[in-house]
Amino acid sequence: MRRFFALPVALGFLGALLASPVARAQGTPRGFWPVADSDAAHKRWQKAETDITTKSVVGDFKFLWKLKLGDSPAATSSFSEPLLFPGLITGLGFKDLAFLADANTLYAIDSELGQLVWKKDFPSTGANKPCGNLQVITEPPQVIHFGARRPGTPKPPRPPSEEPVAPSARRLGGPAGGGYFGLKGVYVLTSDGYFHEQIMATGLDYAPPVKFVPAPNGSSFALNIDNKVVYTVAGSNCENVPNAVWSIDLDTPDYTVNSYQTQKLSLAGLTGPAIGSDGTAYIVTGNGLAGAHANSVVALTAKSLKVKDWYTPPAGGKALNAGAVVFPYKGKELVAAPGKDGGLVLLDGKSLGGADHQTPLAQTDKLSKGAKRDAWESLATWQDKAGAFWVLASVFGPVEAGVKFAGANGPAPHGSVVAFKVEEKDGHTVMTPSWISRDLINPAPPAIANGVVLALDGGNESTHATLYALDAATGKQLYSSGDAIESYTSLAGMSVGDGHVFFTTHDNTLYSFGIPLEH
Repeated sequence: MRRFFALPVALGFLGALLASPVARAQGTPRGFWPVADSDAAHKRWQKAETDITTKSVVGDFKFLWKLKLGDSPAATSSFSEPLLFPGLITGLGFKDLAFLADANTLYAIDSELGQLVWKKDFPSTGANKPCGNLQVITEPPQVIHFGARRPGTPKPPRPPSEEPVAPSARRLGGPAGGGYFGLKGVYVLTSDGYFHEQIMATGLDYAPPVKFVPAPNGSSFALNIDNKVVYTVAGSNCENVPNAVWSIDLDTPDYTVNSYQTQKLSLAGLTGPAIGSDGTAYIVTGNGLAGAHANSVVALTAKSLKVKDWYTPPAGGKALNAGAVVFPYKGKELVAAPGKDGGLVLLDGKSLGGADHQTPLAQTDKLSKGAKRDAWESLATWQDKAGAFWVLASVFGPVEAGVKFAGANGPAPHGSVVAFKVEEKDGHTVMTPSWISRDLINPAPPAIANGVVLALDGGNESTHATLYALDAATGKQLYSSGDAIESYTSLAGMSVGDGHVFFTTHDNTLYSFGIPLEH
């Protein structure tokens, strides 16, 4: 929040706002980043941002604070990205909270002040140490259309469960009661495979945990959620846990769990499946036996995770180590994903690879030289004010010389963020190379906010991380954090909300950059 109220004053103000006949929710609520990659489709686009602009990042954007959390973690294959939930009502008034976790502890941080609000420990119960971090997710914010009812129309029925639900009757994902001011929950998947819900304001248990992933000490790559169905990906050769996608339906009486087992096939990306508007889950698989949907983009049915379609490019070359991203385009729903030879493809969500499962809607030339990958690559998408859609990718190693970008921002031998504009040419959808960023070591997944691309040079054991702000139309550098970050990052993504950017470094320190609070 930009302003801090004492609780009685805040409640009075909000009550007046709720009663106002002209008050309405305007699109996406401001400042939320409920899941890794910003939303279920993995766009990595903060649509509600207004403070971060191409002008403000030049003069007003700066380092705000850092907060050391627990001990520095051991080597981990788990992705880490702070989740943002602004405007939460707590005993201390309204708070903007950031949630993140390490191997055993969930932290809730006041994201304006950089102060710990609470933490919750989940001690490992197995004989072996967990392979990765706890995984955290929140549900998307509730959008309330105040005063949307037209005069003379019947009053809608009163929402169910207005009274707070008794602790003995609570279920994970169930309504807390109490209307808008009811309890809000943050979900946690622990290393023993149990799924928990904690009360956001306090960290206390909301309801008894349930078993989600059967194998203990499995490495979960992240969580995603769509319409009360939670998805995760496990495996990564951790404790012989098979590579698989898992789903749990919080709306069923027995919390129905389903899985899609890929066995020896690895799964690209570290933030779980991307979810389409109809609930379809899209995953990207790695090398394996022919006929097993290896090196493919696979569409799985919502909840049940049955194969419904797939795209397998012709053999050849090493693909990007990235997951998929889903976005609307001209009445279709497109899937951007890795293609053959380290390039990118656009697929029609209704028919991923055509009749032969090998024909994309559009594809780029080979991008990557196949440099040794110590982490991951990632995709993102956004729409500019003119209505054009863009696809961005973080790429490790140098980009092939044959790919001609309209704009370059200097040599990029270690890695970069590349941008393609989705266009129509000669009756076909194409991905036009637009720009390539400056050189980035260990580039994190890019994030987009209001015409600005946030690009995190993760650094390595020999050099610290650096945060850059780039013009999303050209890739031109607008801001650099210089030497403000003391360590490097390890599988860390950025979250963006309300004028701020958050990420963690390898030494378990949470950093905040952005537009300073106005006093």
